[in-house]
Amino acid sequence: MKLRKVNIKGFRSIRDISFEINDFLCFVGQNNHGKSNIFQALNLFFSSGTKGIIPGIFFRCPTGKECEVVIEAKFEDLSRAELEKLRPWTVDEVFTVSKKYWIEDGKPQVSYEALMKIPKDEWLREDFENYSDRSVVSGLPISKFVPESGRISKQAYKEAIEKYIEAYPDIEQIEERRVNPAGYKQVLDGYLPEFHLVPAVRDVTEETKTSGATLLSRLLNVIISRIARQNPAFKNLEETVQKIKIMIEGKTPEEKLVEITELEEKLRHELGPWDVGLIIGVEAPDIERVFQLGTSITLDDGIPTGVNEKGHGLQRYLIFALMRVWAAEAMRAQAEEDREIRERSNIFAFEEPELFLHPQMCRATYESLKQISNTDQSLICTHSPHFIDMEDYRHIVIVKKMDLEIGTKVQRIERELFEDERKRQFNMVRFFNPDRNELFFARKVVLVEGATEKTVLPLLGRRIGCFDHKVSIIDCGSKFNLSLFIDVLNAFRIPYLVIHDEDPIDTELKPEGTKYDPDKFKEAKQTFEENQRINNTVNPDIGKIRQITGEFEKLLVISRSQAEKLGKPFAAVEKYANESVKISEDVEKLVRAVYG
Repeated sequence: MKLRKVNIKGFRSIRDISFEINDFLCFVGQNNHGKSNIFQALNLFFSSGTKGIIPGIFFRCPTGKECEVVIEAKFEDLSRAELEKLRPWTVDEVFTVSKKYWIEDGKPQVSYEALMKIPKDEWLREDFENYSDRSVVSGLPISKFVPESGRISKQAYKEAIEKYIEAYPDIEQIEERRVNPAGYKQVLDGYLPEFHLVPAVRDVTEETKTSGATLLSRLLNVIISRIARQNPAFKNLEETVQKIKIMIEGKTPEEKLVEITELEEKLRHELGPWDVGLIIGVEAPDIERVFQLGTSITLDDGIPTGVNEKGHGLQRYLIFALMRVWAAEAMRAQAEEDREIRERSNIFAFEEPELFLHPQMCRATYESLKQISNTDQSLICTHSPHFIDMEDYRHIVIVKKMDLEIGTKVQRIERELFEDERKRQFNMVRFFNPDRNELFFARKVVLVEGATEKTVLPLLGRRIGCFDHKVSIIDCGSKFNLSLFIDVLNAFRIPYLVIHDEDPIDTELKPEGTKYDPDKFKEAKQTFEENQRINNTVNPDIGKIRQITGEFEKLLVISRSQAEKLGKPFAAVEKYANESVKISEDVEKLVRAVYG
């Protein structure tokens, strides 16, 4: 079973959002825009009970009065076993469920709702009100399936419905949302995927405990269960423990170990004033549990100590390692068709996985967390460009909160933006551009042709006093790559400015010119015609263009000799790092357009 769509209404900063969910998603966005609220809403949905339902969780409703949170989830890819259990609540093998939360008389409340297919005729439904009224039932087609005499019980009518549907399977059905249908709460609490949230700040010792639903406990359960089924020595140990239990308790009370009998007698004597009996029973311990209780993790980085004695980075990475191993074991169990282990699927959600990790380890961890989606679903939210990849743009969800009234919104794309040659070109560009991922976190993106613009524009912005860290300048490597990045920014609706040279064709290169060369003319013509392609690609509702007459270096008045001696980027920086060098009016206008 996989979670494929979510709709969240009225939760914290979220008025109303709906989005599709793949096996792997990466949520990005600025601070306090609602990424954590999406994860918390999912955590609430997958939790049983009403813990956490307080006035503060309702959208723009601090008192919680007459407010409600509604979370709906759609599940697909149900296994045969899941379909057998959940069929009454599915529509075309899709399981759509929702929970509504509110506060009434100071107490948190929750109701459940299912999208179900039910018979169009009310008398074919289990909640038919007149099922026991023979005068009504006798006039219905179902009458021949109910008992001929006596009171018609609810169970008898249910069985009659089953017989009727078996006899007439082509009955007309309709889709209907049902509130709190019988048995539905147990379905939600028992069969939905398990949601594992790893918050930004998490005590690693909690996940390395060997009790409860911790990751280490789950792994030990998988491994020990496998041993218990396959290893004869394990079974012999269980039999030995049972024999010891019988030796202590005896097959009859008279055969009970004398020391235990004497202890019982002494305790009964001490409890005499209370006039109560007392029996000491010895239960055989669960062997699997014994192994878990005796298990701990020691990390040896030159000094072998417990997990809590190590650095935060290693501690956090251990949590990821446990999850990856759990996913691998789950895949193995799935391959072995071990229904006991894979009875429920898993959704792992990680908040800020980059915490305490250096950049290289961030990249490795990103790939590792992605691997979890081979068996289960993996969701991450991050502020680090090292934890996303432009190649995975279909897995990226941008979270924005434009204003308090609209609330949190999400933007993602699932379609393929590039095909054939443009796809190859895009992959090459994104691979060789180390700053490529930064654009997903920016308030505004400025696309430039090369290193000179990227290097000198921030310097000029600081000198003028309009520099803004939230504006990302992306070196696209070439004028011919600009449209590739524009396509991405249009799809995600990220505001942008495109700066590029006009590159007019030198008249002397044309056929009638003195420097005419067919190859050079063709190249110059293609470069100039790219202006129109860029203009056609830009969405005016999202982006703007600043076309520079001539070249950017000429606008900066960089001499050819200095450019050749130092390289264009260093020549520009050397010139404008000097505070005495005046910034022209045209350059200042361009810089203000960049950071405005």
